[in-house]
Amino acid sequence: MTKTIPCLLALAATSSLALAQAPAPAPGGWSMKPGSGLTYDGGDAFGLKWQNRLQVHWTYTNNENTADVSTFNIRRLRTTLSGHVFNRRLTYFINYDAVDSGPAGDGNIKDGWAQWNFCNCEDGEIGLRVGQGKTQFGLEGTASSGGLWFVERSSASRAFSDARSRGAWLNGVMLDHKVRWSAGAMNTDAAGGVGSGITDRGEETANSDDQLSYVLAANFDPLGDFFGGKQTRESYRQGDWRTDDNDLKGTVGVGLALGNSPTTVGATTVESTSLNFNTAWAVSNLSLLGEYFTRTDDPQGANNKEKPDGWAVSLGYLLPKSGDSTVQWGLGVRVNEIETDNGNNGGVDFLTGAQGIGSGLGTVREYSVVLNAFYHGHNCKTQIEYTRQEVDLNGGSAGDSSNNLVRVGFQVEL
Repeated sequence: MTKTIPCLLALAATSSLALAQAPAPAPGGWSMKPGSGLTYDGGDAFGLKWQNRLQVHWTYTNNENTADVSTFNIRRLRTTLSGHVFNRRLTYFINYDAVDSGPAGDGNIKDGWAQWNFCNCEDGEIGLRVGQGKTQFGLEGTASSGGLWFVERSSASRAFSDARSRGAWLNGVMLDHKVRWSAGAMNTDAAGGVGSGITDRGEETANSDDQLSYVLAANFDPLGDFFGGKQTRESYRQGDWRTDDNDLKGTVGVGLALGNSPTTVGATTVESTSLNFNTAWAVSNLSLLGEYFTRTDDPQGANNKEKPDGWAVSLGYLLPKSGDSTVQWGLGVRVNEIETDNGNNGGVDFLTGAQGIGSGLGTVREYSVVLNAFYHGHNCKTQIEYTRQEVDLNGGSAGDSSNNLVRVGFQVEL
């Protein structure tokens, strides 16, 4: 973080100098909009969008078996640069986070990729992406953290997806933007919650042998484009914000992740297979998001396997604006569950850090409600979330617990 802050200050200074001194280009020059950042339009040869996101959280955890915790946290402090260079088919995305998220292999560089959209037609395109970015596995984990309806993604999403890696991906959209698909080869596992038994984990970790990990994912929008014409699902923001129509729209998706990693638990390699099924729908200010994950960790040379699974379902409602008020309220309920091992415990502890379960194996179920105050949509909002967490450990009730979590989040994008 000490190196990142001077870099961000230098970036701000040089960008301000350019804004003040550079001659305005013919195509459009500089423009700015609150919540959408600073944009430079240089025509077909160059485009730049500079955005920033700040998320501040306060969390109170009332634990049955351990000490209670009350803490403030800067969850994200991100600066992104995106656009095109040389021509509109060559795009780039650079995303820095001044707050290191902590897990092994993670750092301040969240995304850094370039993509060549080599196939373009009226109803779709295909692009080759190289660098570091989202693995494209899972819907909520792939979507922007700036568009969450709850303070945090579901525990199931964070455990089985919500990861970045370095690699190469083919991303495509076709059939009048009704079908999106991705195929990628990466250094590390697609699961953000994978434990230390898996060596190749973390977004900035190099692959340690000659076996890469792979992801295949696709979504189909049966009633028309659900993602606003975008090529991937990364820009998806939860909730029904449409003002021009209230027609039912939705998406259904499936994903396959194949992991190959050396392990620290005795076997030479762990081969992992993960499946994701997801759906999201919106109509008349109502929104629904559902995901199911299942995974098998198979240590080579051993007879035991681990088979964790998880699911999450959430429902949100956006209340209409009242009179001249700029505040728009949103309500949400969510249920999610993680079963850390329904196999026979082969020693590859998958979710060793799941909140409320520690290094044990068992089931965590959470019931959440949230109240959102949207001052300017997702660009500026306050969220108050309550979660009831029930923990049921394998092997008896000695470690079982019922915990209460309160989260308050504030987000501003500029």
